[in-house]
Formats: sequence, structure tokens, C-alpha cells
Amino acid sequence: MARTVFLDDMGRQVAVGKQLGRGGEATVFAVEDDRNLVAKVYHRPPDREGAAKLSRMVELRDDRLLKLAAWPIGTIRTKSDSAIAGILMKNVSGLKDIHLLYNPKSRLREFPAKADWRFLIHTAANVARAFAVIHEHMHVIGDVNQSNVRVSPESAVVNLIDCDSFQVFSNGHYFLCGVGVPLYTPPELQGKQFKSIIRTPNHDNFGLAILIFHLLFMGRHPFAGKFLGRGEMPIEKAIAEYRFAFAPDQQRTLMQPPPNCISFAQVPPEIRTHFLQAFSLQGSQSGRPDSPKWVAALDALGRELRQCSNNTAHAFYQGGAECPWCSLEVRSGIVLFVSYTFTDGLTGFNIETIWARINLVQSPGPGSPPDFVAISANARATMQARVAGWKRRAQIAIATVVVLAIIGGCLAAGVGAVTFFIALVCIGVAQSVVGKSGAAKKQFESETRAAEARHRSIQERWNREASDESFAAKVRELGSLGGEYRQLPNRRQQRIRDLERDSYNIQLKHFLERFDIASAEISHIKDSRKAMLASYGIDTAADVTAASIEAVPGFGQFLTQQMTAWRQSLEGRFRFDPKRGVDPADVQRIDREIGKRKTEIESTLIRGPNELEALRQRILARRSQIAVELERAMTEVAQARANAQAA
Repeated sequence: MARTVFLDDMGRQVAVGKQLGRGGEATVFAVEDDRNLVAKVYHRPPDREGAAKLSRMVELRDDRLLKLAAWPIGTIRTKSDSAIAGILMKNVSGLKDIHLLYNPKSRLREFPAKADWRFLIHTAANVARAFAVIHEHMHVIGDVNQSNVRVSPESAVVNLIDCDSFQVFSNGHYFLCGVGVPLYTPPELQGKQFKSIIRTPNHDNFGLAILIFHLLFMGRHPFAGKFLGRGEMPIEKAIAEYRFAFAPDQQRTLMQPPPNCISFAQVPPEIRTHFLQAFSLQGSQSGRPDSPKWVAALDALGRELRQCSNNTAHAFYQGGAECPWCSLEVRSGIVLFVSYTFTDGLTGFNIETIWARINLVQSPGPGSPPDFVAISANARATMQARVAGWKRRAQIAIATVVVLAIIGGCLAAGVGAVTFFIALVCIGVAQSVVGKSGAAKKQFESETRAAEARHRSIQERWNREASDESFAAKVRELGSLGGEYRQLPNRRQQRIRDLERDSYNIQLKHFLERFDIASAEISHIKDSRKAMLASYGIDTAADVTAASIEAVPGFGQFLTQQMTAWRQSLEGRFRFDPKRGVDPADVQRIDREIGKRKTEIESTLIRGPNELEALRQRILARRSQIAVELERAMTEVAQARANAQAA
């Protein structure tokens, strides 16, 4: 559109020039004489109700609304017609759509390095503050979605846009919001026509909770996950049936969270409770957490963060046992946060100095457990065991003599069958006496086995806690890290050479990364499908492969073909430039990754001498403690064996 002139409310000329954006209902242009303003020109003039709404919004503007929203400042009209053609509002082109912040891949591209989890939490609190001001003015956003919230890359300040679609209340009259995005629409409004529905702040609070969840959980939609029941579970249906994918009552929801995401337990209990209430039937009936509650909870979380010892870019809830981002980056292969740079010898760390300190820590040696042979040599059977042995042997001797005498007498006398039977009974009685005489010996043998089991258990503890194996393992670990550290410059050069060799595929990948799925027109792939793809880490054309798409719930062969066909159509537009060389951004990425690993190894090696010394002292202390137990156990075994042998 060439230079076009409109008239404002005061009849002054407003010249518009460069097109800044275009949507289904209007186009946004720069205002030539005031770069702080833009003009939103409708494709069709608003009807009477819409024109009245815009005029009333201009009258209702105040400093608080203008600070956090692109609220209409004035209306504009064509010279030939007094009908409203559009509105004037502040220019927020320097701010970025919120989905570019919570998506890890676009965040690294569009936001500075300081945009860590702390920054996202602060942004979430500012979103809640913006909602609070709208609600305090008795208005309702209505059409909550990822496209009408923008964020400052420098300060996390939030501004709401598309305010002309808000539900506005004035003088007892509601100017309704007739649109809505299903992915942010609460269950009680799913599938309904909005043109005649009066929205409430509680409806907005559902969409607010979705946006906050996006920010805290790296763009995941709270209702996108793996359905464990039969059939397909689109996000809209999951919302309508209150199937929050991260809810603990999985037996009811039949949902599992998507992969490569932090767990629900890695946010504070208060925030977990807020999400559960916002996404529950109870929340739709008795009220969801409102903006002030979210602000308080998010501000508290911002104060409860600690920094990862391995990666200064990682801030996480201090209630967690360990940094979730480190393991998540390894599993997903995606760098989530960046705040470090590659340094070469400028940190003051010297590997040889540290290694000399490590070598100064003396090994505790293998240790000398008590001598079992020496202890056994002094073992003597107890009087009870010896008496039991004497009795057993005497009983056996007597029984043997009696049995032999009976058998001999019977043979000599040539007795008959009855007498011989009596002789057999006598022999049986003698054997019973002999068997009873061995009961005491079995008891001593049982005690021996129990003592040996206790000895083995303590011996295993000695091997585990008092030997030098754990110390030697730590030395080997540090040695391996030291070797890896020395090879980091070579690894960097090797990876750069790999970039040079694979320049075609790398250029193709960067080309495909420019095409975000969220803003693309793909046949049969609507917003719900796109949100599901994003929850499974598929955000750009570069992420699209047949295998990755088939792993997403609801994507069968047909939709997989649609996605791969879209990628192939983009690949057809790619032109390889052999003169371009290695992309500096790829070198920076390698430097960041090498720098991250360098920092991790330095941190571990610096702690190495102190950890080795602490390990050495712990081993020596455990030896003193376990040696006493081990000697006692050996004594018990030796005594039990002596008793068993004597009995």
C-alpha cells in the first residue's frame, strides 16, 4: 500500500506508509510522522456496534492501560467517509511474540543470553500483572492466545495487543468478544459460539494459566501428552474433559506428559496447586487462581531459585535435588539456555597446577583388615560344646555296642522270626537315640552359618567403604576429565572441520529452521496439531522427519505425509552456496558447548583435591569403625566353628 492519508478524531491528517503486519481482519501500518504510533486499518469498516466499541475504548484509555497494552488511542477515518476505518495505537514492533520466548529454539535466536528460566518466570509474572490491570478495569481479554502477548527482549515487560477484540464494559453495557482460540478456551466454553456469551475473568484465568505453563515448561501445552486410552485425544477434547497431562491422578486422566520436559515436581507446591486448580472441574465452578495469586507465587519462585554449579545459564527451583536442565539438554540434544562464552586460558585455571594438587593427596592404601587366621588360632570350644560332644560320642558308642550285641546274640541262638523282629525294633530305638544325640551339633552348625553370614556382610562393607577402591575410582575419574580437558581445543577444531565437510546439510538445516510450524500454512495441520508437535519438540521444518512425526500422538501415516511433503516443498526452494563457508553462528554454538564443558570440568577438577582428601579421611575413619565390627565377627565365626567341631 502506497502512502495513504486518514483523518484522526480531531480532523488532523494521519499519513501511513510501511506495512508492519497483516491479519485476517486488518493491516497494521507505520505512522509516518510519529514512529511511536501505528495505524490498524480494517479490511472492512466495523459495524455500528464495533464502531461504538472502538470509540468507547478511546474514551476509556488511561495511563495504566496504555502502559501495558496497545490500547486504542484514537480512531481514524477516510477523507471521503466519516465511518471509522481503523484505530491508532502505540508501536510495539520492538517487542516479540511470547511464543518466541518460551520455545527453546526461537528463544536462542530471538532473545539475548540473559533469557534464562528466571527471565521466563519474571515474564510470566508480568503477564499476570497485565491481566490484573485489564480485570481491574472491568474488562475481559476473552481471546487469550499466544499471538496477543508480546515481550520486551531486554526487560521482560509485557504488552497485550489486539485489544479491539477484548470484551469491554462501560456504563452497564458489554461490548462482547466474539472470537477465541480453542487451545486457550476453558472447558466450559469449548465448542460454544462466543458472539452472545459474556466472558468472565475466570475464563481469562484459564488462558492465563496456559500461558504461564508455556513459559515454565518450555512451550509444552498442559493438555498435550500421550493418551493411554483408546482412540485419539486432541488437545481441545482433553481440555473439555479436564485431562491435564501433568496431573497426578493418571488413572482418571489416562494421560502422560510429553517427553523431554521437566517434571511437575520441579516447580514449587504452590504453583503445582495453582495449575491443578486452574485445569480442574472445581476451578471452572468455584474459581481459578487469579492474577494476584499467580503474581505472588511466581515472585516467590523467583526468590527460590539457585544457580547450577555446572552451568551458570541454568537457574532452577531450590526445592529440587539437582539441576533439571543439564539432564534435559543431554536427553533432548537442545541447548535450552545460554549465558556463557568460550574462553581460552583467560579464566585463571591451570590444569597442571590443579593436577599437582590432586597428586599431593595421599592414597589411604588398601588397608589391613584383622587377620582371621590369627584370630582362629586362639579359638577354643566352650565347655557346653565339649560336653555336648562327649555326650554325643558316648551315646553313639553305647548304641553301637547294644546293636551289635543284639544282632550277635540273635545269630548265635538261631532265633525265630519274632525274636529277630524284636531285635530290629531295638536297633531302631538305638538309632533314634543316636539321632537325638546329634541335635546339639546341628544347633552349633546353624550358629556357625549365621556367624559366617554376619561376617560376610561386614566384610562387604569393608570392601565397599574401607578399601581404597572408591579413592582409586575418584582418581581415575579426575584423570579422565583431565585428559578430556587437554583435548578440548582439538575437539573444537575437529568439530569446525566437520562443519566444513558437511556444509551442504548444515546450510539446508539453517534454511529449514527459518520456517516455524506455528506460523506455517500446512494442509490438515491446524493449531491443535501444531501445539501437539511443539510439545514433542517439533517446531520448525528442520525438525520434521517421518520418524519424529510418527512418534507424536494423533499423527498417523496421512498427517505424517502432509508434514514431510511440506518439508520437501521447502527443500525444493533451497539453493546451496559453496562460497558461504562455515556459518559464524555455528562456530559460536560450538564455542558455547565447548565452553560449557570446559567450565564443568574446571569446576570438578578444582573440587578434586578437597574431595579426595575428604574421601581419604572418610575411608580411614570407616576402617577404624568397621575393623572393630569385623574383628568381633571373625571372633564369633572362629568360636562358632570351634564349637561345631567340638560338638
